[in-house]
Amino acid sequence: MKKASLGGLGNAVVTKRAWKVLGVTSLTNIAIGLDLSITNVAIPDMQSSFPSASTADLSWTLTFYMVVYAGFLIVSGRLADRFGRLRVLNIGFGIFIVSAVLTVIAPTVLTLIAARGLIGLSAAMVAPASLGLAVAAWPVERRGTAVTIWGSTLGLSSALGPIIGGLLIDAGSWRWAFSASIPIIVVTLLWGARTLTESERNPDASRPDLVGSVSVTVAAGGLALAIVQGREWGWGSPAVLGLLLLSIGAIAVLARRISHHPAPIVPRELLKVSSFKVAAIAVFIFSLGFFSAILTMVLYLVEIAEYSTSRAGLGVSVLAFAAFTSAMFSGRIADRFGYRNVAVPGILLFVTGACWLYLRATSDIAYFVDLFPGFILLGAGIGAGPALLVGAGVSEVDSTNFSVAGAVMQTARQLAGAIGVALVVTILGSDPTTASFRSVFLYLAGVTFLSALIASRLPSGK
Repeated sequence: MKKASLGGLGNAVVTKRAWKVLGVTSLTNIAIGLDLSITNVAIPDMQSSFPSASTADLSWTLTFYMVVYAGFLIVSGRLADRFGRLRVLNIGFGIFIVSAVLTVIAPTVLTLIAARGLIGLSAAMVAPASLGLAVAAWPVERRGTAVTIWGSTLGLSSALGPIIGGLLIDAGSWRWAFSASIPIIVVTLLWGARTLTESERNPDASRPDLVGSVSVTVAAGGLALAIVQGREWGWGSPAVLGLLLLSIGAIAVLARRISHHPAPIVPRELLKVSSFKVAAIAVFIFSLGFFSAILTMVLYLVEIAEYSTSRAGLGVSVLAFAAFTSAMFSGRIADRFGYRNVAVPGILLFVTGACWLYLRATSDIAYFVDLFPGFILLGAGIGAGPALLVGAGVSEVDSTNFSVAGAVMQTARQLAGAIGVALVVTILGSDPTTASFRSVFLYLAGVTFLSALIASRLPSGK
């Protein structure tokens, strides 16, 4: 019997360099996850710097990030294949540092929102390039381990972000919190310069559909803005109707591009795979709820329970840690019992958690009695639902489209997340009350239950 080699078994040798590459690329994930999760706890404190801005206005620091990220994720992945993953990664790092500095010094809300959009662009460039570099450095037999480790660092940083962000905000301000990711990116750049090597470029690869990418961004951004401003501008006002027409027009352009472009943002052959279509719709619907869950709970703890920012960050971190823990085990269980048989019960855990919070939401709460059980259920559902739906969606896809299918799923998650945040902010209104938060919890339960119904149509096979 052969002895296990470093990090591998049998002939599947994982070299020291492969571990270093995984370390560098995982550090990238930590910076992205930290930055995004901090946004949820920073929004209440931003109002001290911009007192004339509403929660709806400031929510665009989260919404615009997700819209831009989703719009350019697939295109960035194809650019990385065409021009080199390391080149795209380093360009993304540069944009991240510049936009992070702009976020920290932003003098106006519009500047802040624009800076967050640039960070969304940088994340769209960095994520596929870093994963591609990590996977390429590992032997084929062990790449599943590399992907799991790489993905888990994003989940872990997302869990730690509310805690770190809350402490920095209470110690200084939201500007301090957003500066936390800058040194991590600088260290990653320096480490990467010594560790990473350029991937093989494919100049013959199809040119990515930039028009389709912009259409996705315009459609989601226009719809989200119409939802957020509908109450203030009037649902029948020319501005709101114009935004809705703009979104419809962008969707029509996108549909035409998918039908005619040689390398559309959604490959036509994917739309012929039934399990992919069902899983993509289920992911989209579920993401309308789960992406806004942490923001909702931060606002509830700060606005209704009158928690400090650091205490609110610590409180919601339980939800994120539950999601991280659930994700670590759900995949193994699904390998045994099948994606559908684990994903649907997982989503229903989220539904149960939202119902618990709906029933227990008051202005006078006992955290461990009224909130903690709901947070655990929400987190367990987040950890089990989306990842397994993505797995189910790509399970019957041809291997040549495996990566792009995963990217389409991620795009669907981010787009729905942006729209979901807009819907939650609209439900809460300009002066949130316990009643409006209970309405949000009911919305979260309803939309995710619909996702479970759709997911139940997935094949039951393993």
